[in-house]
Amino acid sequence: MNSGHEFDSYKDRYRSDIDKAISFSGQSHDFFTRVKAEYLLSLFRDFRHAEAKSATATQCLNVLDIGCGHGHIHPYLTGADVPLKLFATDVASTVVEEARQMNPSVSYQSYDGERLPYDDRSFDVAFTIAVMHHVPPAQWPAFLKEMRRVVRPGGAIAIFEHNPINPLTQWVVRTCPIDENAVLLGGGRLSRLVAQAQFVGIAKRYILFTPLDGAAYRKFDNMMGWLPLGAQYYVAARVPHSV
Repeated sequence: MNSGHEFDSYKDRYRSDIDKAISFSGQSHDFFTRVKAEYLLSLFRDFRHAEAKSATATQCLNVLDIGCGHGHIHPYLTGADVPLKLFATDVASTVVEEARQMNPSVSYQSYDGERLPYDDRSFDVAFTIAVMHHVPPAQWPAFLKEMRRVVRPGGAIAIFEHNPINPLTQWVVRTCPIDENAVLLGGGRLSRLVAQAQFVGIAKRYILFTPLDGAAYRKFDNMMGWLPLGAQYYVAARVPHSV
């Protein structure tokens, strides 16, 4: 992954740089964060429902956010109806410290971008949002291997990424200083990498087809998840039980 020092240097203007890049949409960074939180919570609920009769079922999910940044999404997750204990980590140590101050209920740690600072099989779910395009492509398999290592057998992962097929997404990435060294990967490529990392039950969904807010537009977004034109997408998968 890119060095923590690089991301530390953006900490004071992270939100403003993103808001400037997406200003044409009429929405702020918070809107897109909230939408992704809704999708994550839906995935958490589906996971708990599927696990309800399992021997590994748990009342409170242990969830890890890899590449958490300032933790802007965390209030939407910890304040929701899904019981969870949230852990988060990032390579930018000063950003992690700011996130810790803003979200005292979340357990934060910094890491070196290679080995996650957690034991094997520590989490029920791990997710990462707009992080892999900052990881050098040669390190993508190792990044996924680390995700798999820290999630228990039967656990789940979710990876949110920018959709390079969407021309507006391409424009945002080209104009946002934070994404200067980004290498976008499409949903098909990410799905293959996840399969190669020996995850199972792989599912892909495109999201954010419109920047318009409200229940009707959210319903439209859910209906169009199969169409590879959304501004972003996610790949969800499970760790096999027989690990």
